[in-house]
Amino acid sequence: MRSKFKWIFSLLLALSMQFVFAQQKTITGIVTDETGAVPGVNIVVNGAKNGTQTGFDGKYSIKAKQGDVLVFSFLGMDTMKMTVGASSVIDVKMKNTSAQKLEEVVVVGYGVQKKRELTGSISQIKGESIKGLVTQSFDQQLAGRASGVQITQNSGVLGAAPRIRIRGINSINSSTYPLIVVDGLPISTGDLGGFAANNALADINPNDIQSFEILKDGAASAVYGSRASNGVILITTKKGKEGKTTFEFSTYVGVSQVAEKLDLLKTDDFITINNEKRTNRGLAPWAVGNSVNTDWQDAVLRDALQLEHNFNMSGGLGNGSYYASVGYAKQDGIIRANDLERFTAKFNVDQKIGKTIKVGSNVALSKTFTNGLNTGSNSLSGAMFNVIRQLPNTTVFDPSGPQGYNIAIVGANTIVGRGQNTEFIANNLPNIRYVLDKNIQNTDNNRILANVYGEIAIKPWLTLRSQASVDRSNASGLRYWDPFHGDGVSTKGRIENSTDITQSYNWQNVLSFNKDFDKHSIGLSAVNEYQKTDVNGYIAGGTDLADSFFQSNVITGSYGTPISSGYKSANAIVSYLGRASYNFDKRYYIQASLRKDIMSKFAPELRSEIFPGVSLGWTASNEKFFETINNYVNDFKFRASWGKTGNFSVLGGDFPYLGTYRPRKYGDFNGVAFTNMENLNLTWEVIEKRNIGVDFGILNNKIKFVVDYYVNDADKLVERFQTPMSLGVPNNQYTANVGNIRNSGWEFSVDYNVINKKDLTLDINANLSLNKNEVISLSKGIDQISTYNIIRQGSSLNALYGVKYWGVNPANGNPVYVQNDGSLVQGNLATNNYRVFNPSNPSDIATVARTPDLMELGNTLPTYFGAFDLKLRYHNFDFGTLVRFSGGNKIMNVTRLEMLSQNFNNNSTEILGRWQSVDNPGDGWTPRLRSASDPIVNGPTVANSRFIENGDFIKFDNISIGYNFPSSFTDILNIKSFRLYVLAQNAIIITKYSGQDPEMEIGGVDYNVVPRSRVFSVGLNVGL
Repeated sequence: MRSKFKWIFSLLLALSMQFVFAQQKTITGIVTDETGAVPGVNIVVNGAKNGTQTGFDGKYSIKAKQGDVLVFSFLGMDTMKMTVGASSVIDVKMKNTSAQKLEEVVVVGYGVQKKRELTGSISQIKGESIKGLVTQSFDQQLAGRASGVQITQNSGVLGAAPRIRIRGINSINSSTYPLIVVDGLPISTGDLGGFAANNALADINPNDIQSFEILKDGAASAVYGSRASNGVILITTKKGKEGKTTFEFSTYVGVSQVAEKLDLLKTDDFITINNEKRTNRGLAPWAVGNSVNTDWQDAVLRDALQLEHNFNMSGGLGNGSYYASVGYAKQDGIIRANDLERFTAKFNVDQKIGKTIKVGSNVALSKTFTNGLNTGSNSLSGAMFNVIRQLPNTTVFDPSGPQGYNIAIVGANTIVGRGQNTEFIANNLPNIRYVLDKNIQNTDNNRILANVYGEIAIKPWLTLRSQASVDRSNASGLRYWDPFHGDGVSTKGRIENSTDITQSYNWQNVLSFNKDFDKHSIGLSAVNEYQKTDVNGYIAGGTDLADSFFQSNVITGSYGTPISSGYKSANAIVSYLGRASYNFDKRYYIQASLRKDIMSKFAPELRSEIFPGVSLGWTASNEKFFETINNYVNDFKFRASWGKTGNFSVLGGDFPYLGTYRPRKYGDFNGVAFTNMENLNLTWEVIEKRNIGVDFGILNNKIKFVVDYYVNDADKLVERFQTPMSLGVPNNQYTANVGNIRNSGWEFSVDYNVINKKDLTLDINANLSLNKNEVISLSKGIDQISTYNIIRQGSSLNALYGVKYWGVNPANGNPVYVQNDGSLVQGNLATNNYRVFNPSNPSDIATVARTPDLMELGNTLPTYFGAFDLKLRYHNFDFGTLVRFSGGNKIMNVTRLEMLSQNFNNNSTEILGRWQSVDNPGDGWTPRLRSASDPIVNGPTVANSRFIENGDFIKFDNISIGYNFPSSFTDILNIKSFRLYVLAQNAIIITKYSGQDPEMEIGGVDYNVVPRSRVFSVGLNVGL
């Protein structure tokens, strides 16, 4: 009986177990995100211990019964919960929370901040917006993308650094370059050495950049104290995303062409003009022979190849993430002998240790090799100076000439051959093609940007972060000047090697407190920073070369006269920063900072300075009274800020306050010479910045506006203070803090999401900046006058200064000028002096007159500039264009002046409008020709209103068309995305300026610079 009972009990137990398992089933599915399948996702049954993970293809399988809840979790993504129903298939699409958080914050000094809490003036530019642009460095790609920020490339030479101005020019003689900070490290900028232009920012691969933040006002930039007078650009490089590994590959290839060549005379007109120069002086003709018609610009300029390849991978690894990339770029310049090649590699690693500790490292390596050339604006081998003068009826090459070039040997000198002409070209110019082919000027720069950090969460609301960084560059250069022709003739050849080493070490410690109390939010930060920069280098070589064979390096015994030079310098800064922020109920905001910098560049008692900053904000749209219009006006915020920043990059290097000496030779004896007069009172330039602004959106933020008004007062500007010659002070001057400049203006920007549909989107971004620059005070109120410019109290910085042109005397072809009192004087070409001009009796040249009066002729700084950015997507096609504009400034076109030279060289076609006779007065603007009568024919060597033109322009900087291939195509290739695009850069320019480009000016002067290029490229972006 008992055994029967056991058997019945066992049978009932088995039946019940079978019933339970019969309720379970196998659940399968695939887990994806917006980019595709997600491997490694943890899946568990809520409340149970059993679980699984997705495979490489994102698929999973797990046992569960109807009503169970499956929990899907993955680091960096929102946790998802799905209830098991009748179906045995559950597919899940997860969201990446880290991407969402990134969009909500902007990078500020020593940390990040929520966008809605910003009270300073900060512009953010995403790295994606500059992707695929063909430039040598990222700074050129920022032009037009932020209000108040003006970036111009005023040279077409590869490796030349662009000009960056944030809210105008804040210094007279010191650096006007903004501080550049990469992943928390203030980096070296400018030229890093060598013999070819070597822009420090060209070492950073633009494809590795996640975002830019530009700190413009005093409150935002005051956290960088003594280095922030010209604004701050913060660069955040890409990091890995916690999750699956992703791969990206991008490439482009293109061609660069000169946008516009100079309009020079061809042979027949050249012969006519140059012989007229001579006959007007009663001399025999110069120009003979019209069988050759050479375009020397074609001999120097070229269509240039541009290409770039980039590959990166990123993802998660355990409790960390990583990003790695390699890049290669090769760009040929539009002028021969100029090219740039860059290799880059980058590694970012972030790792969590437990729940409270995070460590990481960021390393960027680059090798940039640049071949350059002599770009001197008035040197005989300066490329454009030379090419505009070459005679079109002579050849570039001559099979019977030296080494196959058209070169003549004249005594101990060699110059370009004259062909059938009776004279050689003026100024003994060399054959520029030979110079470009034979001479060598290059720079090979190896650079590392690296940091390592550790961060600990002492409490959830209290963190301590320590970061150590290094920026080290080693630029080696080679210069070889051929002994036969060009720059090296006078020294019988020249060979030099150089080494320039710049290394900067930075250590930061940041303690941060952030906590919310009901409606109150408090943030506190304490920062301690140390930075030291060492710079040293040397040049060694010799002249009088034994043979042109020795051109690849300095070789012992290959030269007769040795040359050497060297330098060494260092500076250091110690900084302490406190920052506090508070907001109440997301309506009222106040932020303040106080930074103390101690800088080695100044006398011990003046090395310390305090730089405060404060800003206020009021989000009026969060007030109850605003609810009635919230459907029309959104996120309405007022901002106001004030702050002080400094500029320690003043005249005099790293010891500008000291009386210094340097070695000097006295005959055959070594000695020292006084080089700088001591000024123990010399200190920082200080800029006080004030800003008010408003941010708001309308139509549910479909249109967003930002408006700012600012006033920047730059005080204690360092000037060269003149001293009597009798004191024996070097150069009769010393440096002192005596000047003041004011920049004021308005900034407007708008983002308009015009259309936002599934298959059609249209976004427009536009910005406009208005700036007024005024010199408030100078040393003793004394004008500072240079060849073409003047710095004067009450005027804009570097205004053009010279003579006012009236036109041509119709009776004799003399140039006529306007005096300050309104009277007229003419340059008498026959006697090379000035005579009174009477329009009612133009033939009278009897009365001697003084030289033309000098006067201000125009502002060289743009008073307005901006851009219009349009992005259109239709199904898989996309179109984009960036249009920039600028104006309100004048340009002295010296290149145009020099193309009207009265010497034996070529001219521009403008000279065809010259005065020839009373019956043939020409254009009324171009005087009578007369050989060897420079400068009186074209005016004194000052600014001349005859050659001053408006610098206004509209540029279609970028025009792109792209196509994203559909999934039906990418699935076949087993890839995530595939985009093909074509791009035109510097595509169209609309301007009345007669030169090649109104942005090709320095201090408002266009002076024989290598022109910018127009680039056409085709590119590919692939997600693997």
